[in-house]
Amino acid sequence: MPELPNSDSELFLSLITASHDQLRRYIYTFLPSEEDVKDVMQEVCIAIFRKFDEYDKSRPFLPWAYRFAYLKVLAFNKRQRLRRVVWLPTDVLELLAVTREEEEPVLARRLAALEECLEKLSDQDRRLIRARYVDRAPTESIATAFTQSRRTLFRNLERVRRLLFDCVSRSMVLEGQG
Repeated sequence: MPELPNSDSELFLSLITASHDQLRRYIYTFLPSEEDVKDVMQEVCIAIFRKFDEYDKSRPFLPWAYRFAYLKVLAFNKRQRLRRVVWLPTDVLELLAVTREEEEPVLARRLAALEECLEKLSDQDRRLIRARYVDRAPTESIATAFTQSRRTLFRNLERVRRLLFDCVSRSMVLEGQG
């Protein structure tokens, strides 16, 4: 692996850390599996590190990093096809990439609205959402922890998802992004 000057190492770490979640969400646009996303994300970070000396510091980092992610998704797609796993054609991936890039500002605003809406939930509802979507705890564990039947748990999750959806939708309408 190439060695970066100390200031470049710090800049790389700062940029990749700040962009990690956005890069992961970008990759998730193309890949259905969390494991595949993790694998490709690791490849992306290594590729960016190897080419970081070519990064133009006067330009935004994220679009540059998205290009690496897109190329790694294409390579993953090719490997999947060679294994005869059914996968998306390259032209569909390209269309997804272009659309994702165009929608990035709206997605960022929706994410900000979601974070605000999460803050408005009761502590119990926030813990429920965290258990399901952040911790990815198994359904049975969540039901036990919340002393609820599976049926009640699913009804509560649906209720909280609806609250969040409505809250985000209202925020976007107020912002003119409906």
